[in-house]
Amino acid sequence: MRFLDANVFIYAYYKPKRELTEKEKQMKEHAKEIIRRINEGEEVITTVVHLSEVANILKRALSMEDLYSLLIGLLSMDNVKIVDVTT
Repeated sequence: MRFLDANVFIYAYYKPKRELTEKEKQMKEHAKEIIRRINEGEEVITTVVHLSEVANILKRALSMEDLYSLLIGLLSMDNVKIVDVTT
């Protein structure tokens, strides 16, 4: 099982106002590929802190409806395990 970092969502969904460099474009495409694999059932694990970071950053890039759908979708996926952060 792979760990899913918040940056995957940020690269996949955030729409920058400036032109992306070639390296940034490649990272964005790679992030979209990871999202596609998750949607197809790849098992991943992430934390509530990472989802909070995703929500905080993407609330400026997505409509509230789209952000809500993204988060609810993640919470309802059997292949996405969301864990607490402990000491």
